[in-house]
Amino acid sequence: MQPELVAAALRLTGGTWQVIAMLLAAGLFWLQYIDLKDRLQPEPRHRLILAYLLGMAACWLAVGLFWLTELLGFPEYDAGDGGWLATYCFLVIGPIEEGAKLLVALAIVFRWRVFDEPVDGLVYPAAIALGFASLENFIHLPGLPLSEQLGRSFALPFTHTMFAAIWGLAIAHARFHMAPGWRRTWLQLGAVALAMALHGFYDWLIFAHRATYWVGGLMLVIWAIVIGRARSLVRPRPVSAPRG
Repeated sequence: MQPELVAAALRLTGGTWQVIAMLLAAGLFWLQYIDLKDRLQPEPRHRLILAYLLGMAACWLAVGLFWLTELLGFPEYDAGDGGWLATYCFLVIGPIEEGAKLLVALAIVFRWRVFDEPVDGLVYPAAIALGFASLENFIHLPGLPLSEQLGRSFALPFTHTMFAAIWGLAIAHARFHMAPGWRRTWLQLGAVALAMALHGFYDWLIFAHRATYWVGGLMLVIWAIVIGRARSLVRPRPVSAPRG
């Protein structure tokens, strides 16, 4: 995320408002889709919206970290060196973007009282990821052809959601079903590392090989696993008092 792209995005024009409208539509679509996965005990709407806004804050954190890597002398991913491109994707992009989302989740969202069941490990990290992706798209979409804007506005939130779901579901499972100990710790650390690695692999396939079909297949596999896990977590239960 180059600083000049951020500055350009903040100059609101007619095209920028078009981008904002598309991002809001895509964000609402995916947020509703994810929320339906917890259909037996839906989360408070104001909490989902707050998690979405915190995801935007996480994106600003990532922008700052990318800017810091540039100050430290790390060239951008388009430096032309295939080996460096892989290094940048796996050791910079994946860790920074997933790490920023995770930090917001651990510091704020996972401390909420409404984070009280394993499936919340999908719902709330997904809301954070959607906010992150919306702001990232707001930075990158202006100036792109309309077809690319439409495609990216719906595809990027989906990919960010799937990566966040990996560590979100694992952390929730560890919290609600595992006693404190090294197995619980390693499950959480392993899930975070896996999400960062898959995120880096995704970007490497896109930037180095334009491998859109491979990327599509990768995301479908992750989606099938995540949704299967979410369905297994949703069980009929007694109706409880409204949460807030």
